[in-house]
Amino acid sequence: MVTHNMQQASRISDTTSFFLSGNLVESNKTKKIFLNPDKEQTADYLSGKFG
Repeated sequence: MVTHNMQQASRISDTTSFFLSGNLVESNKTKKIFLNPDKEQTADYLSGKFG
């Protein structure tokens, strides 16, 4: 599934991938992505710093 709704993604997926400008930034278990992302770009997007 592709969505821009972060609540929906966190609720229904086991794995989440974050793409930026067509490039894969990070892919991991959903819980890891939302609670402790490895990449600063992912954390910035999830926190609302951009996007």
